[in-house]
Amino acid sequence: MVWLNRRHLLTDFPSSGDNTDDSSDTEETNFDANMVVMLAALLCALVAALLLNSVVHLYLRRRRESMEAATDLQASGLEKRELKKIPVAKFRFRRGVSATECSICLGDFVDGAKVRVLPECNHEFHVKCVDKWLSEHASCPNCRRSLVPPKVVDGGDQATVRAEQGGVGMV
Repeated sequence: MVWLNRRHLLTDFPSSGDNTDDSSDTEETNFDANMVVMLAALLCALVAALLLNSVVHLYLRRRRESMEAATDLQASGLEKRELKKIPVAKFRFRRGVSATECSICLGDFVDGAKVRVLPECNHEFHVKCVDKWLSEHASCPNCRRSLVPPKVVDGGDQATVRAEQGGVGMV
């Protein structure tokens, strides 16, 4: 008895009893064609992935450069004479004030401890903590408000001042 599968039923089957398989050539051709299609699809996927990687890389590089440019506009830190102009006060506990610790070192304020009060935002910090911070940064550690007054360009309007501070200005 001869076992017949679907492929053999669809093709001309030799009636002489020879078991020669002519469908192996078409299967090989189909396999080669399928392999070419799969390789082409993989190549397209690789090219698409490389293009996407390039676009994301360019976007991130431009974003990093713009952030670096914005931080370059700010002063890198305050000089000692500017630092001495910021008032030092003695801390005293007040009801209703939630800030009872230095947000830099996370240490609690003690009554009578020397704290530096930043003029723009009135945030308080231990003198040693904030002096170290302000020697490297020109902004409040809590709210990032700049402690350096904005530079006004000749005939500068509000948009020019905002642009120099790294903000968005209207033209």
